Amino acid sequence: MKKILFLFFALSLFTAQHTFAIDKSGNLLSLINLSRETATQEKITALLGQPMKIEEHKKRVWWHYSKGNTDLVICWNKNSDVFENFSFTCKPGQKCAFDNGIPGKLKSGSTDILQALALLGTPADMKIKGATQEMHYAYANSVLRLFFRNRILVDYTLLGTPSK
Repeated sequence: MKKILFLFFALSLFTAQHTFAIDKSGNLLSLINLSRETATQEKITALLGQPMKIEEHKKRVWWHYSKGNTDLVICWNKNSDVFENFSFTCKPGQKCAFDNGIPGKLKSGSTDILQALALLGTPADMKIKGATQEMHYAYANSVLRLFFRNRILVDYTLLGTPSK
C-alpha cells in the first residue's frame, strides 16, 4: 500500500500539464520505487527540490510545493519523519463538458486508479491518506468525485448538471 501512495503521487506529477521540475526518467522512477519506509525527507527533496513553504505544528510538518497551476502538499509525522499523506491540486485553464460515456467505463469494484487516470487524465484535485484515495474532476457544469479504497474504485458521484 505504501508503494501505491507514491506510485499514485508520481503518476499525478507525470500527467499534470504543469508539472514540477523533475527529470521524468531517473527521478520519476526513483519516486515510484519509494515506499513509506524508504521515503525520507532527503529523498523527496532530492526529487522535487526544497519546498516553497514548510508549516510545523505539534505532531505534523507540511511541505508545500507550487508551480504554475499545480499545488502539492506532503504531510510528515514530526516525531518519526514518516510520510503520512498528500494532497494535489491542478487548476485547469478551461473546463470541458462532461462526457456522458464516462460512467459506462467506470466499474465500482474493478476499476483501479491507474485505469481512472488513463481514462480521465489529471484530476482537479486528489487526496491520499492511508488506504483511501479521492479524486475530483471539474467539468463545465459538474464535478465528478471518485472514491477509492486500496486503489480500487468504491464509488463515484457526478455533482451538478452535465452538459449535453
